[in-house]
Amino acid sequence: MSKFSIGTDIEEIRRFRNKEKTEDFLKKIYTEKELEYCFSKDRPAQHLAVRFAAKEAIIKAFGSIDKKILFNQIEILNNEDRVPYVNIGTHLSENYKIKISLSHAKGYAMAVALIYKE
Repeated sequence: MSKFSIGTDIEEIRRFRNKEKTEDFLKKIYTEKELEYCFSKDRPAQHLAVRFAAKEAIIKAFGSIDKKILFNQIEILNNEDRVPYVNIGTHLSENYKIKISLSHAKGYAMAVALIYKE
């Protein structure tokens, strides 16, 4: 098995416009902390989209090493320096480290995830 795996994803921001914080779709994908963060912003759609892209990238990276993880087991937050980081709520967090890069511009949001085993 490789010591690392990479995943990437790109999403159209418009898919996340006009969403309400209480929608079932959002509650299945995002944690309460993520929703609070996204909806505290002037344009929540771009923050929702980039977090969705990050979760997809992480799922793809884990899939390439035959590990399964679900959207609601992944939490994308920002530290005090506004650098994004990942919390995963499974036994995988003991064995794997995750680094992510997020970006959004105009109508798209994209993310890259690097997963590695220490």
